[in-house]
Amino acid sequence: MGDDKRRRTRVHFKTQVVLKTGISEIKAGAKSSDISMKGMFISTDEKIPVGTPCDIEIVLSGTTSKLALNIEGVIARQDKEGLGITFDSMDVDSYFHLKNIVMYNASDPDVIEKEMFS
Repeated sequence: MGDDKRRRTRVHFKTQVVLKTGISEIKAGAKSSDISMKGMFISTDEKIPVGTPCDIEIVLSGTTSKLALNIEGVIARQDKEGLGITFDSMDVDSYFHLKNIVMYNASDPDVIEKEMFS
């Protein structure tokens, strides 16, 4: 585990992300690389200062429909690969869909349930 102090299960999940701040909006260049119930990392060349509040739209698209999770967050870290975002709040539907994304992509889905109540 090394220096990684995260307590939540992260899963690899690639999808389109729209990130909006008061000063910029990132669309096509932003792709998620991993996600958890508490945050995500998006690959982008865009530089946004740590601590900047943001609105995140995680776009899920199927063959016949499109669904977007809407989440409020803050830029938690920035490096040459992209941006780490911590989630602050989300609506109930987004929470439900996020939970399913993490659970269905986790190597041990039971861990997700335990984390949510710890």
